[in-house]
Amino acid sequence: MEIAASASLTALTRNVALVLVPPIPDPEAALGAVPLDGALLVEPARDDPFLPILAARAIPTVAIGGAHDAASAHVDLRYADTADLLIGHLHARGARHVPLVIGSSARRYYEVFEARYLDHAARTGMTPRILRIDESRGEAAAEAGLSALLAQGHRVDGLLVPVDALATGALAALRRAGLRVPEDVRVATRYNGLRAQAATPPLTAVELHFDAVASAATLALLDLIDGLDVPQVLTAESPALIERASTR
Repeated sequence: MEIAASASLTALTRNVALVLVPPIPDPEAALGAVPLDGALLVEPARDDPFLPILAARAIPTVAIGGAHDAASAHVDLRYADTADLLIGHLHARGARHVPLVIGSSARRYYEVFEARYLDHAARTGMTPRILRIDESRGEAAAEAGLSALLAQGHRVDGLLVPVDALATGALAALRRAGLRVPEDVRVATRYNGLRAQAATPPLTAVELHFDAVASAATLALLDLIDGLDVPQVLTAESPALIERASTR
């Protein structure tokens, strides 16, 4: 929603209205009901069903996050930098038994986080544990998945949970197991949104500069619609760690 708000305001400066289309099961129906000149896709998965439809109709498309051949341009959200920032922070805080909790869909940032996590594990001798959660089930799925992992007796002193909704579910699982955050387990997430800020305790997260990202992506899309050339890759600002009580 942070991206949508910024994109809407930017579009209005060029007298263009932004229509928000949720990720509904039938993209053909969604796009068929909405007249459009261009599209912004927010962190589409590799198998995102909207991409081939937009490409087949030659509709200018800008993807926010991840490179996709079907998109006219994309914003590089610096996934590797973000992953390294969070992994390095947990390591610096003494966490040595850190499962990675990610969604099960084919999102590019899951792939990058997993690759950087496995690289860190290989370099430090940490035993990697990756917990894949059906993110469509949100907090409840994360709570159940982590509770099952803890019940198996695995030692956990840190958690890297890029999806904020899964992170708050993980906090619930830790509370149920009688583990304190951050005294027993340090927890970090990726998006510095309301969930991270309002969690108990508040979650360490990353400032991704989504307002600036959305504005740049929208301006690029509007230029494409007007027939102008734009860079194929737009690079976001460097991610900045926001340390909160969950890792102190």
